[in-house]
Amino acid sequence: MINSTRSYRLLRRSVVRVFTGCLILFSFSYASNGQDTAKPKQDKFLLKTDTIPRKDPPPSDTIPKKDTVPILQDTMPTQADDSLRQQTDTALVTGRVSLPAESTDLSGTSVQVKGQQAVILTDSSGRFAIRAKPGDVLVFSRVGFRSTEVRVSAQKQVTVSLQAAGSDELDQVVVVSYGKQRQRNITGSIAVVEATDIRDIPAAEFGQRLNGKVPGLQINQVTGRPGQAMTFRLRGASSLNSGNQPLFVVDGQPVTDINLLNPDDIESFSVLKDASSTALYGSRAANGVVMITTRTAKPNKTVVTVNSSVGWQSVAERGRPNTMNAREFATFMKEYYEDKRRYEGTPTDPPREPTLDDVPEEYRNPSQYGEGTDWYDEMLRTAPMQTHTVNVSTGTNKVLSSITATYFNQQGVMLNTGMERFSFRANNEFRPIKGLKLGFNIAPSFQNDKNTRANLDGNRQILVLGMIASPLVPKQNPDGSFPLRGSSTGMYAMPNPYQQLLNANVDQKTFRMLGNAYAELEIIKDLNFRTSVNVDLGNADYNAFYNKNYGTFGSPPPNTNINAVHSSFNYTSWLTENTLTYNFFLGADHHFDVLAGYAAQKYSRNLRNISGTNFPNDLIPWIIQGSGVNSGNTNNTEWDMISWFGRLNYDFQNKYFITANIRRDASSRFGTDNRWGYFPSVAAGWVVSDEKFFPKSKLMSFLKLRGSYGLTGNNNIGDYTQVSLLSPTPYTFEGATSSPGYSITSLGNPLLSWETSKQLDLGLEASFLDDRIQLTYDYYRKETEDLLYRIDLPSSSGYTQITSNVGSFRMWGHEISLSTLNLTGALKWTTNFNIAFNDNKVLRLQNDNPIGGTGTYNDYNRTAVGRRIGEFWGYVFDGVYMTQEEFDSQPKHNTSAVGTTRMKDIDGNNVIDAKDKDFIGNPNPRYLYGMTNTLSWKNWDFNVVVSGAAGHDIMYVNNQNLLNIDGIFNVTKDMAQRWRSPSNPGNGKAPRTLTGTTELYRLGNSNWVSPGDYLTVRNITLGYTFTDVLKYVKSARIYISGNQLFVFTKYKEQNPEANDSRDQATTGGLDNGSFPVPRNFIIGANISF
Repeated sequence: MINSTRSYRLLRRSVVRVFTGCLILFSFSYASNGQDTAKPKQDKFLLKTDTIPRKDPPPSDTIPKKDTVPILQDTMPTQADDSLRQQTDTALVTGRVSLPAESTDLSGTSVQVKGQQAVILTDSSGRFAIRAKPGDVLVFSRVGFRSTEVRVSAQKQVTVSLQAAGSDELDQVVVVSYGKQRQRNITGSIAVVEATDIRDIPAAEFGQRLNGKVPGLQINQVTGRPGQAMTFRLRGASSLNSGNQPLFVVDGQPVTDINLLNPDDIESFSVLKDASSTALYGSRAANGVVMITTRTAKPNKTVVTVNSSVGWQSVAERGRPNTMNAREFATFMKEYYEDKRRYEGTPTDPPREPTLDDVPEEYRNPSQYGEGTDWYDEMLRTAPMQTHTVNVSTGTNKVLSSITATYFNQQGVMLNTGMERFSFRANNEFRPIKGLKLGFNIAPSFQNDKNTRANLDGNRQILVLGMIASPLVPKQNPDGSFPLRGSSTGMYAMPNPYQQLLNANVDQKTFRMLGNAYAELEIIKDLNFRTSVNVDLGNADYNAFYNKNYGTFGSPPPNTNINAVHSSFNYTSWLTENTLTYNFFLGADHHFDVLAGYAAQKYSRNLRNISGTNFPNDLIPWIIQGSGVNSGNTNNTEWDMISWFGRLNYDFQNKYFITANIRRDASSRFGTDNRWGYFPSVAAGWVVSDEKFFPKSKLMSFLKLRGSYGLTGNNNIGDYTQVSLLSPTPYTFEGATSSPGYSITSLGNPLLSWETSKQLDLGLEASFLDDRIQLTYDYYRKETEDLLYRIDLPSSSGYTQITSNVGSFRMWGHEISLSTLNLTGALKWTTNFNIAFNDNKVLRLQNDNPIGGTGTYNDYNRTAVGRRIGEFWGYVFDGVYMTQEEFDSQPKHNTSAVGTTRMKDIDGNNVIDAKDKDFIGNPNPRYLYGMTNTLSWKNWDFNVVVSGAAGHDIMYVNNQNLLNIDGIFNVTKDMAQRWRSPSNPGNGKAPRTLTGTTELYRLGNSNWVSPGDYLTVRNITLGYTFTDVLKYVKSARIYISGNQLFVFTKYKEQNPEANDSRDQATTGGLDNGSFPVPRNFIIGANISF
């Protein structure tokens, strides 16, 4: 901007022509017609500029046309300015700037002649006019878009189409902890994803849209249940079992549950990875932070958008259970009873060759059966889904308001399951006077889950029942009634899975409201105070009714005890934050940005449940109808935390950067001696490409180096672990009537201290070939100390476990992100690729004792010093004893016989027992990757998103059911190749069915472990945008989209992302038969008014 008084000698030119370069800055309408409108004058003039405010507006703001430059008579020096003479050779260049179809406001694009200071802004139609001469280069720039250069030709007409910038564009404004920074100035490791990159992926949860977009961010869809939360893990596990989910911050408000957050409300994501970026959330930032910014209005702009989509979901054939059909199962059972008679007997009834009478009647003639009942398939369906969103965004100089309402409905691919959600969000900001902002945001939502929280998947639940039920039993009888059992002769008693699913009556209704009110005051220039109050309220009502036709595994209908359960849950979280920021310069080169703040948070929760039994009938499901109404119980808990924090950002000449942070937290979850935690960090950055010695070349146009080191914490250990808990216990004194009293039932640990992670991060950012290729690389090394874990206590203590600080482990890795602009002509093509490598090692545990792997059943992971966290633990499968000679020469289990399972003798004592268990797999992915390709041609757009993981294993623990050879379940087709005799030994992988010899085969072993590598085609979208459709319709886009279309993996089961333990690092990688994840196809439209 002009900041001094300057004088010129007029060369018999009009005022407009002489001062075009200045006047055009404030209002190009002065020269919009390209004609001289003022007559030449012999008098001397002075251009006086001290009345113009010296304030640099952001590029997105327009300058009011009322600002003028007073031209007054005065004396002038006799020497003319050379640059002014040069302008006499310029001509007026006009044109128009266009943006992608989804951008509705064309005003505010900066236009300037390269090498000159004057800048103009386009109007609301994108038009501009500027003085330049042929051969000059015009530079067009706009926040959020790639800068574009165009050389002026003799035609003096320019048309420019700006393209959206990548997430790592250097001038992009990034949301960080308690503020915003430009990408260029950031010293930490931060990845940004804009909503425009993922808006066309219909989903109940935003994680489905974000998958594969951020290097190092592992997002697993562990179940296909509608509306169920996905699991997030950033740069691997940071804790043993004190939570590994990153902290989610919505519009500055930390939240613990993001499942009810409406994906259509989101404007952008900032994923904070290193200690410097996350330090201001210190005590909860050990797992990283995901900053979520929701939609806000823009000044002087009103937009109405309507997004609507419908679709359908189905389960792919890949990964369905490979169980026997009716004929195969009848054959298996016939052979089972024949072998039982042939090899087993008693002293009074010794073994003999079987006859047909030794086989139950329904198995005697397998050829009479065909495919039979495929229970798994019968329980699935093609399910609809739909999303409808309306957003009204309007803004003036005083009021900004954005209101969004969304309805989402997703029926489950399993019968009688589904969810629907209504959500609303209003973001409002008021600017009553200069320097004061007042804001009020509110976001209520309501979700109704139908049977998605029932016992659908997992060991011997409804879905698994559909895998192991008898295919000989029909789904429905000829008279329309349902068989009560799903088992045939000799099998374990189980209910009809199909009827079980139809009779499921488990509903949950959940309400949640996020609210935020704030005030921001500019006390003096560049000194701002902000105060905010945030509230997160929620309640849920859970109701389950088990009618007379509802059974359980081992107890099929009729249900003689009709019963119901009701529970309710509500919570309140209050957070108040106060920050003071000061942004100033010392001289021209030294820039400081200082922040200081205080925060206090209080969380309280109340849980109530009650149940009723012995209902007389199914007509009224109210608990009061039961003859036995339990008194129920309640549970109340709360915690609070207070914090002080500060940050200093310093940069020198906009190329050397230093950031220092500190946070001091006090949490009620720790004892009084260890309540306070300190979490400092420091970071530095250097824009090497700004140095004079850096070669100016299109090959590498930008290079920045950065590094950080700091501490973050984890207090996610539950409440009251630092104190001993009491429970009511009656006492009897000297034979008298018992008196009420209390006893300690859970031992507390007042010495608990913070779990702390120390992290080093080294990175670089580089651009090549005129920014067509952009590279980001990070190396990190993190060590977590004072791990929080519940350890076993000696039985002599009278207590079972206590929470303690048990040890430490180290993790390290590399992250690479590459963005390329492949084609820039009529056909445009961009690619974003990322890959992340990660590994970990346990350094120390309590007395170096391993964690896990001590049980006989359902204990499949072990964490040990020198190993990775939560590796699989079990027997090493070594085939089958095929011959008597082989059996005699090999180590044996006490149940072994010829034809039974052979496991490896790890300790070499020639006996197979629990001491021969070993590490048999790794559930931690060694690397994650994702790639997005975007193509556009005219009004068409096409997107493909893929992501995957590799270098890890999955244990399918449902094999304890599907490989069971005791004749009580349906089994996989592989069991037809079992050992039956020396002359019919099978394929050497499945043992015989001899009673008393099958237990070892049912224990966790390496035969259950498979490579977990996978590549998933997350989304393919094809869209077409109509422009200037109707008078009041700015744009309309229609699209077709497919999600989870293809999964490429060696894992034979349905979902390679399944994980029963979700975010617990010590028990990861287990698949017990999860709700199938469907592929879906969507048709949608986005309309802007």
